[in-house]
Amino acid sequence: SRHLLTSPEQQRTNLAKGGRVYHNLTKKIKKEQTMRDIAGDTKTARRPSGLIKAGSDYKFPVHSSTRAQDEEEGESDGNDLDFILPKLNLCILIVGTHGDVLPFCSLAKQLQEHGHRVRIATHDVHRQTVTSRSIEFYPLAGDPKQLSQWTVESGGRITGEARAAMADPSVLKKKDAMLKEIYTSCWGAVSEPDPLSPYYEMFGNMNDSMKSNPNFVADAVIANPPCQTALDVCEALAIPLHIMFPQPWYYGTVEYPHPFSGLSYDKPASSTGTQAMANYASYSIFEGVLHANFGRFINHWRARTLKLPTIPWNHNFSNRIAHCDIPFSAMWSPSFCPKPQDWPEQCQVVGTFTQF
Repeated sequence: SRHLLTSPEQQRTNLAKGGRVYHNLTKKIKKEQTMRDIAGDTKTARRPSGLIKAGSDYKFPVHSSTRAQDEEEGESDGNDLDFILPKLNLCILIVGTHGDVLPFCSLAKQLQEHGHRVRIATHDVHRQTVTSRSIEFYPLAGDPKQLSQWTVESGGRITGEARAAMADPSVLKKKDAMLKEIYTSCWGAVSEPDPLSPYYEMFGNMNDSMKSNPNFVADAVIANPPCQTALDVCEALAIPLHIMFPQPWYYGTVEYPHPFSGLSYDKPASSTGTQAMANYASYSIFEGVLHANFGRFINHWRARTLKLPTIPWNHNFSNRIAHCDIPFSAMWSPSFCPKPQDWPEQCQVVGTFTQF
């Protein structure tokens, strides 16, 4: 069954908390099992500080104190997981240049080592970069070089986009057409085989799963913000979404503005002053501009392709990622720039992703 978005409350219910939705589901399943199902000689494992290895060989103990606390508070203390972490099909959606793709290749390799099947979906020009590392690939639409050129021409600012559109309306028309192609190609990325899968035997550096099982349906998605329809495809499959990016996005803060706002990065004199309030508002304003431009197109695509209800076309629904409390991992060093004090719990500064 599909999770339908018909109200803000249902948005939070269906997609909020990202991976916590999956955790609560698996927790319920585990509690329905008998102790005989989890007894025996299988190994137990403490949750490490990083990723958790998947597979039935790893079982997480439920201590009596933890169980009692769960019953009282309705949640775990965060130190133990009381379910078997399954092997997942993970899709990483990336719109961007070579430099945007490489960090996620490192993440994909680490996820593979922990037992998961990982697919990176990005522009076709990056196919060799991905497959040479034995990572599955799916082609998204769009030309990253052209997108970068447009960003340079606009100065990476909303006002620059407006000036460029007034100077040459055909540029904005071409850009909108390319972005729409990218947005719609995200559905195939999470639900269809790579179009080149029949020819995998001709390629080198292909892992066993790529050759033996080209079919793919995602169990969870990691995406960067330019993949505007990541939330929609996750809603269609009723799966969690996690946003990762090396710049602040979606979640407003008084400490610094949205990267595309063109506002000053000087530290505000006061957290309640004009500059601080402008910083905070810049995030919702940027999403509002995108929603005004692409909202109707995305709604038509949701109804026609995803068979989902439309999203109200107004500013209250423009920043759906923040509204649904989708987790956001900021890919920079916390020593360089700590987590803003006004960011919510689901936003974390996780550090940079190094290449192996």
